[in-house]
Amino acid sequence: MKLYSFIALFSMITAQTLLAQDGNWRIEKAQLPDGKFYDGTLNISRVGQSYGVNWQTTAGNYSGLGLLADGKLFVGYGLNGGYGIVVYKTNSANQRIEGVWTASGLAGATGTETLTGRDGNYDLVGTNPDGRPYRGKLTLQKTGDTFQAQWQVGNGVYNGVGFMSGNYLVIGYGPGQAFGTVEYVLAGNKARGRWAMGGGSQFGTENITR
Repeated sequence: MKLYSFIALFSMITAQTLLAQDGNWRIEKAQLPDGKFYDGTLNISRVGQSYGVNWQTTAGNYSGLGLLADGKLFVGYGLNGGYGIVVYKTNSANQRIEGVWTASGLAGATGTETLTGRDGNYDLVGTNPDGRPYRGKLTLQKTGDTFQAQWQVGNGVYNGVGFMSGNYLVIGYGPGQAFGTVEYVLAGNKARGRWAMGGGSQFGTENITR
């Protein structure tokens, strides 16, 4: 799929469901990767072309930023500033992978990124929200249910954790290991969730309702 087609589709899907997710949610059932249960609440609010998500839970308080696609909200979260989320759409017909990303501090604006390569080693060409281009490399290492990701862009190195969701590869990133990735599958006033932490190889789960 060409990049402009993916962006148009992504924007259309997002526009159809933008207003439906705002508000307060309750964690109905949640479990850490080690099997321990937790509960709490979260708030989802529109931020530009993305969503801000804030959790208050018995397992800790977190902030994140998400993008919608195909009825799923993908969120990158962190304990500290500098977190973000990338949503790549894979295409088995060729080796190009098209992505959309956003990060804290961008007021919900999005950039784009195209990957070419295979076997976890990719060259990338991207565009920042202000239109400035960039180039770099991305490496992915499979770790159980997840991928550990590392971008090298200019003099910067960024770490992330991600997983496959259908044809999407979603990666949340941030400083150190204090970041993670969440997927919520939306169904009216309920959502089924799973998540991974930086450096982690297994999923936690988080089902929410309102």
